[in-house]
Amino acid sequence: MFKVLVTEPVHETGLELLARDPDIQVEQKLRLSREELLDAVEGYDALLTRSGTPVDRELLLRATRLKVIARAGVGVDNIDIAEASRRGVVVINAPTGNTLAAAELTMANLLALCRKVPQAYASIRDGEWERKRFMGTQLFGKRLLIVGLGRIGGNVALRARSFGMDVSAFDPYVSASRAESLGVTLAEELPGALALADVVTLHVPLTAETRGMIDEKALRAMKRGSFLVNCARGGLVDERACAEALREGRLAGIAFDVYGAEPPGKEHPFLAEDLRDRIVLTPHIGANTREAQSAVAQIATSNLVNALKGFPYEHAVNLPFMEGQLPPLEKTYLSLARKLGNLAGQLLRGAPKSIRLLLKGGLFKEDSSLIHFDVPYRYAPYTVAALKGLLEVRHGPEVSYMAAPLMAEERHLSVEEGKGESGTYKNLLELVVEGDRESVALQGTVTEEGRQRVVRLNGYPIEFIPERRLLLFSNHDRPGVIGKVGTLLGDAGVNIANFALGRKNGSGLALAALQIDNDIAPDVVRQLSEDADLLWAAVTTFPEEL
Repeated sequence: MFKVLVTEPVHETGLELLARDPDIQVEQKLRLSREELLDAVEGYDALLTRSGTPVDRELLLRATRLKVIARAGVGVDNIDIAEASRRGVVVINAPTGNTLAAAELTMANLLALCRKVPQAYASIRDGEWERKRFMGTQLFGKRLLIVGLGRIGGNVALRARSFGMDVSAFDPYVSASRAESLGVTLAEELPGALALADVVTLHVPLTAETRGMIDEKALRAMKRGSFLVNCARGGLVDERACAEALREGRLAGIAFDVYGAEPPGKEHPFLAEDLRDRIVLTPHIGANTREAQSAVAQIATSNLVNALKGFPYEHAVNLPFMEGQLPPLEKTYLSLARKLGNLAGQLLRGAPKSIRLLLKGGLFKEDSSLIHFDVPYRYAPYTVAALKGLLEVRHGPEVSYMAAPLMAEERHLSVEEGKGESGTYKNLLELVVEGDRESVALQGTVTEEGRQRVVRLNGYPIEFIPERRLLLFSNHDRPGVIGKVGTLLGDAGVNIANFALGRKNGSGLALAALQIDNDIAPDVVRQLSEDADLLWAAVTTFPEEL
């Protein structure tokens, strides 16, 4: 039985889904005080909430049983994602449920702004008939800049094009093919795009990167007489600077549905009397349609239940990828990347300082079948998997995919990734891990039969299977060494399952990889090094789940 705590009003369709499940015990506790909430969370496996519940570090420390946080909506800035990731708590949102509602509100507010609809209505209510006062601007032929070309931004683009607008977008995480499919021109730099746009609309999440992105400098870059629309997240815009841009005539008008502090106080700069004719304001109603509320509730609760039960689920914002949704070949390469990271960590003496993964071949091109996610991540899934494997050597299997990038950052581990063309192999992973005194370089591939292989180690061409136990050693390339190793292993009762040898031309050195069936005692490894005159020897073990 899983216990789920609901802290805010959620559409009845989602609550009914939870109530019908015999494995779920759901409890609604609305309008809890902060102390009441902290006292309540300890006994629950999952939390279903919206934007009004701060799920911060203090709460997460109290919620010792918590496995899943589901947000019935898009924004997750009320949740400490980093702390949840460190504690292995999956954070799920519902990004698709309110897509159309948010896109339609954006268009509604844009039209209301350009045609002064709220002001004209207020005038009629006051008994006036001043048609000349409400001279508007039409959308046809105007240039629209969409900042953030995700689901909502993409839907806005389609609707704006139907009005005859010339649509461009700034989004460094979106491919050219995605923009082309929407009929949108991608801008390389935000300041230049702002300077050309008649209308700017924001559709990005609130992150450290985007907070305050439309500041005084960005506002001064905007085309004089342009319009600004924000139906995305509060905090993206310097609201006081925005009000001044309106007052000075640099902006012709703004339409906002979200604010840095909600609700905005009476002294908010947007509520100044002298600006009322150039502003359209709504009270954060982007998702407030019956259809959207029902959809987000169903999406959030169904994924919450699946995550608790170990079934496939979607929209986990703190997972770099959904492993269960990857096609078989991508999943095999993901496993290989983790094994390469783990092997490098076992071979490296001392703490790692940097990790670099090169993805070579057609599989890793931008238009491959890898799934695109709602939240942009800094690294490809394979890089995250290599990080996980590397960090597991010293920090154990509890290093999760979601925590691995955070742990790397906290440990000042430099992470790089790149893409390129493969030569001998159709697809290839090339990993280099550097420490204070040495580095480990590995290359791996997957055969046509779907089998993983390491094909190069520290410059030695060598082919072996990265699984179970391996004895790796380097030696002077001369007769008798391999015989001595075999004899010593036989005397120690160690059976050799597979053997591979690699030579580095002109070096006079060789490297061997022996797959062995039993453990080797440390004193046997020392004896091997001494009696067989090895340069170095190491026993590596891959955990069963690898």
